Amino acid sequence: MKKLFYTLAVVVCAAAVVSCGNDATETARISKGKKGQMDSLSYYLGYVNSFGFKASLPDVKVDWNISADACEESMLSTVDVFEDEKCMQAAETLQKFLGEARVERLTKLNDEKLGGDTTKRDQLVIDLNEIDVFENEQERKDISWAMGYDMGGNLRRTPFKLQSYWFIKGWKEGIEKDSRIEFDKAQTFLHRYVTLTWPIQNAEKSKAWLAEVEKLPNVQKHESGLLYRIDREGDANNKPTAESTVKVDYEGNTGDGIVFDSSYKRGEPIEFPLSGVIPGWTIGMQLVGKGGQITLWIPAHMAYGSEGNAAIGPNEALQFKVELHDIIAPEAPAAEEKVEKK
Repeated sequence: MKKLFYTLAVVVCAAAVVSCGNDATETARISKGKKGQMDSLSYYLGYVNSFGFKASLPDVKVDWNISADACEESMLSTVDVFEDEKCMQAAETLQKFLGEARVERLTKLNDEKLGGDTTKRDQLVIDLNEIDVFENEQERKDISWAMGYDMGGNLRRTPFKLQSYWFIKGWKEGIEKDSRIEFDKAQTFLHRYVTLTWPIQNAEKSKAWLAEVEKLPNVQKHESGLLYRIDREGDANNKPTAESTVKVDYEGNTGDGIVFDSSYKRGEPIEFPLSGVIPGWTIGMQLVGKGGQITLWIPAHMAYGSEGNAAIGPNEALQFKVELHDIIAPEAPAAEEKVEKK
């Protein structure tokens, strides 16, 4: 039974947003929005989230006004999501409550309903809709805040351009209307947006952006379609191969200027084999010498393609500024010990 309650909590948290991951995106993707200009993506994403939370965790009767205020605060925060102490606090609070306190309380109630029959402990006999799992109002407020702030943090990790006003409006109406028909409508919209509308929009924007980049001074075009500019030549006689391991500093951004990854921000360079990165990197880094600097404009088919990833949308072209600090020589194989013949 504990496993069942825990699984429900994990499913809801994992499905809180359409896509999330470990790479942070800058909050410039999220704006306040305006009442008179509806943003359907934000609205329906909010509706699906609140409706899904209530349906999956009906016993967690949060104060939705507190959650909404916390969510909007988090969405519009200018603090890096991985450096935001409030996000860390919210995630820890939620994990502890949903994974421990709630599981223990519901298990106890279920056991009491079973009358001590341990042979049926895996059967759910309590009605979660009739239960309020919170022990007091302060706990309700704390979890409501944590749930909202954590949601905002998750949204800041996605590659979507969202508006906080319309997300919160959809979120509140998902609770107020509690309509399965509206939920299905929202699901249909989001599926169409993610699988059709968004990829087409990104492909068109990326094509137009790369066409403008190609006109810039000193920008060259590789036969693969990769655009690049040598900003600092480096050692022309010492360039990586496709099998090399390199040590670099870099910053990556999308066509609209959103920085999605930066070793400079982390404060240290990174080493990786060129055989294990996106094709645009593998090809591009072979064009600059050790000690040099290059800017790469990578078409989507040489980046993350039609699928994208946690921080990059489908069919999205990317720009990277890269400094090649070193080319790491492979380690020499260990010498075999000679076995003395007797």
